[in-house]
Order: sequence, then structure tokens, then C-alpha cells
Amino acid sequence: MASLRGTYRAVYAALTSNIALMLLKATIAALTGSSTILAESLHSASDTVNQLFLWFGLKLSGKRDKTLRFPFGRGKEQYFWSFVAAIVVIAVSSTQAVLEGVERMFNPIRLFDIHYAIAAVIIGLIFEGIALKISFSVFEKERKAEGYTGRLEYVRETKNSVLLAALLEDLTAVVGLLIALVALTFTWISGNTIFDAVGSIIIGGLLAVFGFTIARETRDLLIGEGLAKKDVENIRRLIKSHPTVNRVLDIRGAFFGADSVVLGVDINFRDGLTTDEIEGAVDEIERNIRAKYPFIKRIYLEAEELMAR
Repeated sequence: MASLRGTYRAVYAALTSNIALMLLKATIAALTGSSTILAESLHSASDTVNQLFLWFGLKLSGKRDKTLRFPFGRGKEQYFWSFVAAIVVIAVSSTQAVLEGVERMFNPIRLFDIHYAIAAVIIGLIFEGIALKISFSVFEKERKAEGYTGRLEYVRETKNSVLLAALLEDLTAVVGLLIALVALTFTWISGNTIFDAVGSIIIGGLLAVFGFTIARETRDLLIGEGLAKKDVENIRRLIKSHPTVNRVLDIRGAFFGADSVVLGVDINFRDGLTTDEIEGAVDEIERNIRAKYPFIKRIYLEAEELMAR
């Protein structure tokens, strides 16, 4: 499972670059009147708010609940705040960027000192490129640690919505800045502000795609997505290999955080075992499961008769 230390590192890197770029882009947008840079300043503002949401979710998910109001911990705080961050992007930044672009398309205004806007975009690419490099390195480290060979497979299977959101946010930021660079360059060369307006609209659409992607990924985790099929089958084989086990009747595992799983298993033990032997077998099976899957925090094993099933 994902290392929270690495996830914090990715979030901090993105947050630092977003705050600096938000101030820079807003200043340049005010000086030049560029709707593309305004869209990018909104992009950085929403990214800053999102990173604060993600950081907040990480902090809350690590808190211990001494009142037992949340008996399996608050790990799902990560999923909730990732979902909130996605909705903020869709509802605020994306919509505003598209509307601003449409407004400037029908009511163009004169732009000033576009070269400053281009310089701001290039600086932004440097900052966001560094943040993307950090989040991607954390992503790769976690992917390899969890035994995934394909990146797309890991994106679909990972339960660390905060790390995924940070990576996709940094990637979206770099792509958005490249779009802004192209739009501003065409505007500067041609003197036609239509390119600036179109750039703002495209960036707004890009933000919408990012928001919907994160919302879709975190939705299943919020509802209660279970263990990956390969993990279930590995656990089944591990339990079945124990000499006291006749058959594994059922396995259910649900995520309550990026590194917290609750596992329930129904087992049919071999006939003739004493109560002490079954209790010893249960303890040994639990140790074997935790040795291979340390992120499984709670294990509930139940002995059942085949006739009862």
C-alpha cells in the first residue's frame, strides 16, 4: 500500500508551486488582460484549494478516534476530500475559465505586453515540471512496491486517491500551461485575440476532464470498493494452504483508507479438530495474511460447516 510520507511529499510540492504560480499568473493577467492567463490563474487557485483539501484529508485520516465513533478509523477522509476537490474544479475553475473564454470571444479586448504572459507561462512550466517530477517519482515508487507492471493498471487499481489526485493535478497543470503557451504565442504573432479566448476555453475543458476523472476514481472508494481480484485470490490460496483448512467459503475485504482494509473470511476446517487446534489455526492464518498484506488492519475469520452454507 501507499506510503503516506511519499504522498505528503507529493502534496507539499504541488501546494508550494501552486501558491507561487497563482500569485504570478493573477498579476500577469491583471497587467495584460489575457483570458488564457486568467484561466491559468483560476487553475492555480483551484489547485491550491484542492491541495489544501487533500492535505486536510490526509491529516484527518490519520487521527485516532478514541470515542469509537469510527470503529474502523477515519481513512475514508482521504476519499471524501479528494471528491470535494474534484467537485470544486468542475464547479468553479472549469466553468469560470470556459465562460471567460466565451465572453472574450464575443467581446474581445486589447491585450498588453503579451511577452510578459509568455514569460509567466514558461516560469510556470518550470515550477509545475518540478512538482510533476516529484509526484511521478512517488507514484512510480508505490507502483513498483505494490507489484504493478503497468501504469494504467495501477491508476485503475490504486486506493490512494490523494496521490492519484496530486499526480493528475500536476499533469493537468503542465498540459494547461502548454496550451496557454501555444495560445499566447499565436496571439502575439497574429495579433488576433481569438486565440487567447480559445486557449481559455480549452483549459476550462481540460479542468473539467481532470475533475470528472478524480470524481469517478474516488466514487467507488467512497461507496466501499473491495480488494482487487488478484489479492482476493492470493489470500484464498494462502488460507487454503494451511493444513487445517478444508475449504475457503467466502472472502470479503473493504478499504477504509489507502492503507487500511477490513477482511472477513468464512472457512470450513477439516473434521476432527479440537477447539484449541482451530483457535491456533486461526491465529496462524491471521499472522500469515498480515505478513504478506500489512495494510489489512482487521481480520475476522469465522468457522462454518458446509451444510450450514
